Amino acid sequence: MAAWCPQAMPRIALPRRPAGRAVAPICLSLMLAWPLAGHAGVALLQPPRVIDGNQPLTLTLVVSADDATRRYRIPDTLEVTASGDLQAPLRLVLWREVSGPAVVNLRRGEHRAIRYTVALPPALRGQVRLDATGIDAAPVLVTLNRLPRPGEPATAAAPVASKAPAANGTEPAHDAVVPVTPVTTAGAAAPAPADLRDSARLSFHDPMYFMVGAHGGANAKFQLSFKYRLFEGEDPASKRLFDNLYVAYTQFSLWDLSEQSKPFRDTNYRPSLFYYLSDTGVRNNVISRLSLAAGLEHESNGRSGDESRSINTVFVKPTFYFGDQNDWHWRVAPKLYAYVEKGDNPDIAHYRGFMDLGIAYGRPDSWEFSATLRKGTRKWYGSVDAQLTYPMARLIPGTAGYLMAGYFVGYGESLLDYNHKLPWQFRIGYALSR
Repeated sequence: MAAWCPQAMPRIALPRRPAGRAVAPICLSLMLAWPLAGHAGVALLQPPRVIDGNQPLTLTLVVSADDATRRYRIPDTLEVTASGDLQAPLRLVLWREVSGPAVVNLRRGEHRAIRYTVALPPALRGQVRLDATGIDAAPVLVTLNRLPRPGEPATAAAPVASKAPAANGTEPAHDAVVPVTPVTTAGAAAPAPADLRDSARLSFHDPMYFMVGAHGGANAKFQLSFKYRLFEGEDPASKRLFDNLYVAYTQFSLWDLSEQSKPFRDTNYRPSLFYYLSDTGVRNNVISRLSLAAGLEHESNGRSGDESRSINTVFVKPTFYFGDQNDWHWRVAPKLYAYVEKGDNPDIAHYRGFMDLGIAYGRPDSWEFSATLRKGTRKWYGSVDAQLTYPMARLIPGTAGYLMAGYFVGYGESLLDYNHKLPWQFRIGYALSR
């Protein structure tokens, strides 16, 4: 069985928690220790469905010697990706609750449990998914109850970490030998925010937002977008066409709020059918992840006469990730397309070109700057559509989505104006996804 060995990390003494404060028990047993010889066993214990969100989170690592004496290196820290509904994923670093030897010796049939703790950030609310970094273990779903117990404050102190081993050199009392039934797993890469975004059968597609601006008159801009996986195959890792076929629908509107009747200036409808792989498996020293989408797309504004606009395209869209996706990283997504039909607007390529270049830099639980760039085939026609987003939960715990600011300049903010350059617009608003 494959095992994972963490990088060596410095030991940091954590502040001692007050006496009488219980730690929220989440017994998640994972194979994080690296055996110096032989193979290891791992037990995954079911945690309670509801835990006290005011208490530190505790994960329990269990290592075992199946059929012979084993030696294990025990990591000082565990990393977990925690994600709530419509919230940006958070990286939690859990420290070993009680210090002990870096290497433990287990006799045949012996098991050892080591606990790791971290104070839960206030941004996490409701149902939370916990994914252990670098471990092929099922994600854990828990519901955080943040109502304080009678007579207790609403927040908990940080957990204690006593770094002194027992006098006889063995593991301290908290790292106990416990009888469990081992379950074998294999090592795997950590789920990334892209995995969490695409894990549901019905999921976000392009960003969903509502923004308001006032340059040239009060106006609003909003977009709805989602995708649906048509067929779930027997193999979740399948790359076959039918197993990864999606339909998507995106609706974009510009709303003129300065007119008396407040009409919609234009609404664009964009259904699509495409093949999509969230992770192609391509990785090297530069690219940390590569996603791929390719298919057919229709875009129109549903009008008739001189204001009718529509195009049909075939497209391919690779998305390159550079850097750790759970930390600050780059994302580059060129969407290349060819026009199959453009009868209502035959010169649209002069203003839009044949590619939407999407670039972004940010961190899942912090700021992200993104922009979509277009360059037409004539003169300097084109456009820049930029956004800056920040998780709302970091500002107001219990909320979800993102605070958003957007800037557009150029041609074709909507299909109706594909060949007109309107005044630049700066808007602020709220986004469900980015």
